[in-house]
Amino acid sequence: MWIRLPDTPLSFRGSRIVPDNRYSVRYDESSMTFLLQIQDLQESDEGKYQCQVQVTSTNKVTAEVELAIRRPPVISDDSTRDLIVGRGEDVSLFCNASGNPHPKVSWRRQGNAILPTGGAISHGTDLKILDIQKEHRGTYICTADNAVGNGDRRAINVRVEFSPLIRVPRDRVGQALFYDRELECVVDAFPAPQVEWIFDGRKIVTDQHYEVSAFSVANEATEMKLRIKNIQKKQFGTYQCIASNKLGSATGKVELYESTRVVGDYNDRNLFAGSSHSELISASRVSVLLILSASLSYIFTF
Repeated sequence: MWIRLPDTPLSFRGSRIVPDNRYSVRYDESSMTFLLQIQDLQESDEGKYQCQVQVTSTNKVTAEVELAIRRPPVISDDSTRDLIVGRGEDVSLFCNASGNPHPKVSWRRQGNAILPTGGAISHGTDLKILDIQKEHRGTYICTADNAVGNGDRRAINVRVEFSPLIRVPRDRVGQALFYDRELECVVDAFPAPQVEWIFDGRKIVTDQHYEVSAFSVANEATEMKLRIKNIQKKQFGTYQCIASNKLGSATGKVELYESTRVVGDYNDRNLFAGSSHSELISASRVSVLLILSASLSYIFTF
């Protein structure tokens, strides 16, 4: 007979005696073996089973077998979720997984970037990052695997708070009078900063003379742009781009200077560069007079 230990009989004299029809007993005459079969295995079937063979009325032979159900890995909900931390803090990421056999846990960064601990992969349930910096921000991927199924994984987004840093792609920009020119600053900060442009002690807003814009790009960066329209003499000088959040502020400077050459995609870009408005009008009148004179000469010739 078969018994599920500690004391649940499953069969007697080769016949099933439990109501669960997933169990069946088969006798193999060639090997004189009683086989216990369990269909549609469930986790609750895991445990020890005992086969008993009655030799005499007072003597029996027993053998035991342990049934272990192989289960694919599952990462538990008590594992680390997305984090927001301050620069310089010590951070511990935890990934707890269950399964049978017990799964192995490993860590890597999205895109296979180098881990703060060194190398591309770290093994173990914990990943410790000491003195975290903004370069360590990003997505960390925990993977649990035990060769059963496809394994399990969890992505944890780590964001690092830090005060603004400003990069100025070009700190001196030239343009001719009466043309447009764009200035640019790139801000790196988290939380997202408040940004503004200052010229001659005053905050610049979008109007008929200026166009102010700012938009987010990858990795917590913000591009600040200032378009100066139809540049006048009084608009040449040093412009400040300022960014601030709860952790601090930063300032960048861009000098706009007068150029004798038109910069940008303009037609006849060198024709009237540096000329005053009255000089432009005079030049236009000369052009008209020349065209009219040429036309009259052509008419009187015939």
